[in-house]
Amino acid sequence: MSSLFRVKFDRKFSAIVLALLLSFSVLLGFPTRAEASKVAKAIAFDPGATAINVVTIYETTPTTQKSTLKSLKSIKTYKKIPGFNSAALLQSDDGTRIIALSQWKDLESYQAALAPLRTVIFEVGKAQTARENLVPTVKGKEAVVEFSEFKLKSSDDQAKVVANAEKLIPAALLKQPNPQSVILLNSTDSADVALLANWNCTADFAEGEKPAEFDTLDAEVAGLVDVEQHLYNVVSILPAEVKKPSKDSEAS
Repeated sequence: MSSLFRVKFDRKFSAIVLALLLSFSVLLGFPTRAEASKVAKAIAFDPGATAINVVTIYETTPTTQKSTLKSLKSIKTYKKIPGFNSAALLQSDDGTRIIALSQWKDLESYQAALAPLRTVIFEVGKAQTARENLVPTVKGKEAVVEFSEFKLKSSDDQAKVVANAEKLIPAALLKQPNPQSVILLNSTDSADVALLANWNCTADFAEGEKPAEFDTLDAEVAGLVDVEQHLYNVVSILPAEVKKPSKDSEAS
């Protein structure tokens, strides 16, 4: 079964919330090479998993992003909620977005804890990595994520947009520096299509260098969507809690 993604869009200091289902310690700019060399925590995106992944996108400004980020440190309290798996915070390099990503055992666990005002469900249409037989994974503070959302003007055009977006994946994996993976997401209500790429080691970037953007859709398809594309730095990752085996199970 394809893994599912949920995203919630929250305009800071307003009541407007857009929840979309999508299946990241404060980082201001890229980390140093010393930081990148440390062993990283990680969040995996396994197309075969059934976990629910919730991305809450906060709209900020360059002057409010830092204070908003501090207010979101409460994401760590998710760890005590039944059904919670892992979580992460990301901030966009242009100062206009913050993403809070959390993974849950199932939809029921998420809804019982943090039911959104509106939900759109995405399935992983295709996930491709730079090397074969790997699960797309976002690792630690040195990671960078690019998220491009194609908002369909008509649900009838989803298949056409998905087919065109899928063609962008091979070219995206050849961008320099190479991303570790690119994931295609298509909504079950035919309202949105998205591409997510990640770079796990920013030490590979030259000073001041940023990942290349996704290529644009073909001209005849580009008019069918509104595009929202941002680059995110990983701010924090709260990995899944590993339970130690009980003494009884060790004895057996």
